[in-house]
Amino acid sequence: MKKKIKALVNRLRSAVRQHPVEVVMSVVFSLAGCIHYESGYEYSFLVGPLVYFPVLFLATYTLNGLMRQADTKGAVGLRVLYYLSAFFFIPFLWMDDKAIWTPTYLVSLVVVQLVYLISGWKRDNDDFVRVALRYLKAVLSAGLLAGIAYLLAISVNASVRYIFEIWEDSYRWFYTEAAYLIFICGMSLLFLMFNQEKEERDEGSNRLFEVLLNYVLSPVLLIYAVILYLYFIKVAVLWSLPKGAVAYIVVSFISATFVLKGCQVFLSKRYYDWFYKQASWVVLPALAMYWIGTYYRINQYGFTEPRVYLVAVGGILTGLVVLFLTKRWGRFLYAACLAVVLLSAVTYIPGITAKDIERISQEGRENEPGNEKGYDRNSYMQIDNKYPLDLSGYRTLVPVTGYKNDDCMYAVNSNDTLRLFGKNDEVLYTKDIPSFWEGQLKNAGVNPSDTIPESAYPDLLVLDMDSAKLVFQSIHLYRPSADSAYTVSYMIPAFYLEKKK
Repeated sequence: MKKKIKALVNRLRSAVRQHPVEVVMSVVFSLAGCIHYESGYEYSFLVGPLVYFPVLFLATYTLNGLMRQADTKGAVGLRVLYYLSAFFFIPFLWMDDKAIWTPTYLVSLVVVQLVYLISGWKRDNDDFVRVALRYLKAVLSAGLLAGIAYLLAISVNASVRYIFEIWEDSYRWFYTEAAYLIFICGMSLLFLMFNQEKEERDEGSNRLFEVLLNYVLSPVLLIYAVILYLYFIKVAVLWSLPKGAVAYIVVSFISATFVLKGCQVFLSKRYYDWFYKQASWVVLPALAMYWIGTYYRINQYGFTEPRVYLVAVGGILTGLVVLFLTKRWGRFLYAACLAVVLLSAVTYIPGITAKDIERISQEGRENEPGNEKGYDRNSYMQIDNKYPLDLSGYRTLVPVTGYKNDDCMYAVNSNDTLRLFGKNDEVLYTKDIPSFWEGQLKNAGVNPSDTIPESAYPDLLVLDMDSAKLVFQSIHLYRPSADSAYTVSYMIPAFYLEKKK
């Protein structure tokens, strides 16, 4: 036990000695968080640096690694830049609160981690995956231990307060400052200790890891592949558009396919090599659906900030698939470089950022609502049914609820699909909500990019079917920004009218 503790202490000392700037940053930022809390959150200029600490820390850590890899002449310049990186937080002191929690922050987190993985320039896929898994293992281990330490600290504090009846009003102070100290300082030091620079080629395969990949993740991935192929056939036969949410499934499917492909090197029994060797060909139908759906929505509604990133992610996935069609260029390193270039371009380069593309695209659209009309550009919209209903030509009026009910008809709108059920649970109508809403707008004579006039409300609230009508009590719409069209948030049904025969 003493030897293990001594080895752990030596490893921690080595990490501190090799990463002086990272250690100083961890201590300073954790104390800055405590000061921010003690001030009653009056020091708002500290919010930006504190939020971006993971990005700043990993940027410094990457520079440290590059400095150690460089030759003597290059190391001097990198050493200077490494020590200057302690002051990279300064521009963030003037960051506006609204500019912090944006897509830029999430993209920055992704980009800085990709840059770290690229910095070792591991062309060999096995080496690249080893570095990535070692990094992931270090982050998860550090996070797990920091979380346990935080829970233990809270439990000790709560026990002392309860038993001795002291510090009863100080628990918030303790919880907050303990979080800053443990998760900023403690977790960072643990990460430095766990992510030691060493090769792990000689390690035996991990039994749990092998079971997870061979008997859980790979079979599930195959099931998803079958589902997506069946859906692709359905789309092709019916000549319809893929549902909007399919894009997220495709991104997850393609990403998981290539991640698991890279992890095959760690398995002693590789049952699914036949699948992963043809990964690029396997995912092509899913990728085709992704681009068809993306093109349609951009063509109909123009670019928005999320759609710009949708195209960027599609470009990354397409590049990944194309690269792995050949043995020479099939390198995770090159795919990571492509991801950094595309994400950085639409995030940091003025004129072609996602926001700029969104603005240019939406300004070019016709019939954009103007401020002079008093149009609320960023709002929810609710269309309520307060209009008289013509019952002539109909023989039956049946109440319809918005939830499953054994006594009457019901309609549900979930998973991006509207479904109408009869009293015996038979499906009377089903359609994906984007297509349903597009049809309603078309019947009402409204362009999706236009404002919705009140004169169109009665038509929008009635769904015409072959021998019946479904009347809605209300339809709730959401328009996230001025450059996007209204989409259906949810609908409340009212009546089902059956025509006379």
